[in-house]
Amino acid sequence: MVRTNEQLRQALSELLQQQSLQQISVQKLTSTAQLTRGTFYLHYKDKTDFYEQTEQQVIDEWFAAARTVIAPNGESVSGFALGPALRYVDRHHQILTVLLHPQFTQFRPRLRQRFERELLGFSQHLPAVGTDEPPIDIQITFLTMAFLGLVEHWLNDNRRYRSEYLAQSFRQLATPNVTLLATWFALVGTDIALDSEKSLT
Repeated sequence: MVRTNEQLRQALSELLQQQSLQQISVQKLTSTAQLTRGTFYLHYKDKTDFYEQTEQQVIDEWFAAARTVIAPNGESVSGFALGPALRYVDRHHQILTVLLHPQFTQFRPRLRQRFERELLGFSQHLPAVGTDEPPIDIQITFLTMAFLGLVEHWLNDNRRYRSEYLAQSFRQLATPNVTLLATWFALVGTDIALDSEKSLT
């Protein structure tokens, strides 16, 4: 199943370089992926089911790759490890670029909702927001949109910066000094300092 989905993802990426989503048929997908239609229908009801399952799989894989344990108040809770998270984006940049295209109307909202849900769960392990701090929903929206916007810019910019540098830059901007909620984005799996080599070029 995993190998079949990987082959179909690659085929989808290739086909979308020349055609719109509506023009891509199951026949074109399976032919490009060098799979039989029978293999396709063994796993998916139709093309829409393939797209929906692929979107969910990519989100689940991304969060599984980034899963880490942090202890903001001495209590162990799940965090989001920026190093592995951005390395996942780097390795799977083709399918993520495809799914972030406006033709895939459900992927962005699904991804955003997952980040918001995880951050909301994390916020429940933190001290209550003070009266001089922005409400938790504003903090969650800000951090979610900032991170996803940065990832999308990185993809559109052909991943010009190293993933480790991007991780550390994000945490410099989304600092726990401003909001404790930013500690969910853990600087785990990054080994280079900010003043070291920034770019792949």
